[in-house]
Amino acid sequence: MRISTSMLQQSAIGQLQKQQSALAKTQLQLATGQRLQSAADDPSGAASAVGLDQAAAQYQRYQDQINVARNRLGLEENVLADSVELLQRVREIAVELNNGTQSMQTRGILANELKGLREQLVSYANADDGQGRYLFGGSQDGVAPFSGNGIVSYAGDQQQRLLQVTGSRTVADADPGSEVFLRLRDGNGTFTVSSGANTGTAGLKNARLTDASLWDGGSYTLSFTGGNYEIRDSGNVVVAGGAYAQGQAIAFRGVDVSFTGTPADGDSFTVGPSQQRDMFAQIDELVRVAGLPQDTAAQRAQVQTAMHQSLTAIDATSLHVSDVRATVGNRLAVLDDAESQNAAQNETTQAALSSIRDLDYAEAATRLSQQLTALQAAQQTFARVQGMSLFDYLR
Repeated sequence: MRISTSMLQQSAIGQLQKQQSALAKTQLQLATGQRLQSAADDPSGAASAVGLDQAAAQYQRYQDQINVARNRLGLEENVLADSVELLQRVREIAVELNNGTQSMQTRGILANELKGLREQLVSYANADDGQGRYLFGGSQDGVAPFSGNGIVSYAGDQQQRLLQVTGSRTVADADPGSEVFLRLRDGNGTFTVSSGANTGTAGLKNARLTDASLWDGGSYTLSFTGGNYEIRDSGNVVVAGGAYAQGQAIAFRGVDVSFTGTPADGDSFTVGPSQQRDMFAQIDELVRVAGLPQDTAAQRAQVQTAMHQSLTAIDATSLHVSDVRATVGNRLAVLDDAESQNAAQNETTQAALSSIRDLDYAEAATRLSQQLTALQAAQQTFARVQGMSLFDYLR
């Protein structure tokens, strides 16, 4: 094959350009620390890197969700802790009000403190997360969920916003106010005891459920005559009766009630199923009871009955709020576990990305040295070939 001088020079120039291109690529790799500069460098590796990048981005989104949920749940936990303390103070006031030594003036002072605590509780229920979103509004968290000076109304809903924190786990970032502050029950949560227009000194001492399977949720009237008691259901059928003894339990339909004092003939109490009463209404009831007259023994006995039911309800409410707080703590623990899980998976993903994309500096430096040597040799060879001429031999 006959090779002309022009062909020889063009071939040499092509090889020089190829080596310069390889050298430039190596220099770029060393400058960026990245082995893959384009998908053409390693098509399968580039495809794998895209999938790994997407996984890493998803782990970051999970972490963002975890941060949001942790912030909101932490704020909710603080509000619930403050609410428990507030309810404890409400209970202390109720005990003070139940003390027969209180005057109308001191009861008024305590009632005013209860009103202030109620307002404080409403402010707790309207707490936000610092971003303009209310903690207890459910999915309708753009407006304050609770309002009203008398009967408190709820503007939120019963939904929980679930945040994805791992590929298979979601966590609610708050609890709707309807579940925390509204859906409570008066009395002991199962039944209540209330007194009629009694003239005797009998006041409620204890009311408890002893056998849930026997309680039918009905309404019963407990009346006293001639030192005996009689219990009738809503159909006026006698279900129990006997001699009354102060402090002795009266049992029927799976419940026990006992009284202090002595009832007058015709005195009666109503035993019926607990009704829904929100946390704010429970405090309102205490304020109402605080304002009842206590001039006579009969009036004090009626206040005792009402106060016993309020105290029982407040205790149940405090327990309910503590239970909600415990679920919040459980969710915070789930977030910690999810964060650890995501961090471990993200570390594995980053290691895989590094093996595909990151540069081996030792190999690249060695390759650069080889390429420089080869380029220098090619340049020297080209210079000598370019200087060759037939006329040099004809001289």
